[in-house]
Amino acid sequence: MWLLEGEPLTLIDTGPVREDSLAALEAGLAGRGHAVEDLELVLLTHHHLDHTGLASTIRERSGARVAALAATAAWGAGYHARAAEERAFTERLLTAHGVPARLVAATDPFWRHIVRESADYETDVVLDDGDEIVAGGRRLRLVHRPGHSTTDTLYVDDEHGVAFVGDHLLAQITSNTEATPVALPGGSRRHALVDYLAGLQLTETMPLLRCYPGHGPVIDDHRALLRERFAFHAERLRQIEAHVHAGADTAFAIAERLWSSDVAATQTVLAIWEIVGHLDILVDRGAVSEAVEGDGRHLFHPAAVELAAGAS
Repeated sequence: MWLLEGEPLTLIDTGPVREDSLAALEAGLAGRGHAVEDLELVLLTHHHLDHTGLASTIRERSGARVAALAATAAWGAGYHARAAEERAFTERLLTAHGVPARLVAATDPFWRHIVRESADYETDVVLDDGDEIVAGGRRLRLVHRPGHSTTDTLYVDDEHGVAFVGDHLLAQITSNTEATPVALPGGSRRHALVDYLAGLQLTETMPLLRCYPGHGPVIDDHRALLRERFAFHAERLRQIEAHVHAGADTAFAIAERLWSSDVAATQTVLAIWEIVGHLDILVDRGAVSEAVEGDGRHLFHPAAVELAAGAS
């Protein structure tokens, strides 16, 4: 969470619905001479529970306005219903990509965690891409950068060359991308990693001096970090293509080889999201072919090599 001291007193993101999270917020504010009740504005960088969970609590205690992208606001209007729709979609996705039924069932704690630590919230100021809002004495421009989630939002202070980037860019880890529907409920699956990398390329062009992320240390050289991220994904694409050539024909089989059977079994949702995202790119490039079987399973094979005319 980031506190912007100035008019209006602003908090960026809220933490999850947990007593220790609320206590940490209260302690952090007290250390700056403030209380929850003093907050006047809450900005949300995206809909994930650790960024929105306490929004309603803060709004009730302080009267603060909550501002967010329209898509983030929509999640707040019915968080648990949307989470249930995403769960059903993801369980079908896991099955289609080779995850055994027992391991699909074993993802239940992942989904229960989302429900337990999230809550509905009301959005007072609904923003669109490019809108500006005054927060903590700064004029911030909202930039929609879908990828990690459908609702990822940057709040950019163009005057001072800084941005509050949520989970769009993290200093110490590569953000995962959710293979979720284009629109809920139903809808075709978004190519989340394609969106994410395109967004990172746009962020690379921004004249930023500092980025304030949702986790980990601040980022003082976003272009150098982005070069590392692009190199990481290039290597991951190479590894996954190699596993397909070695006979791994489902996303789950690739996950078992890329990491281990234990990781594929215990981090199933995140692992499949990552593999499927990279497979989307490989299929788009023509490096890997994808076939959908009659039972709905997605199988991947090395792309067929076409012989030139007259070759034998």
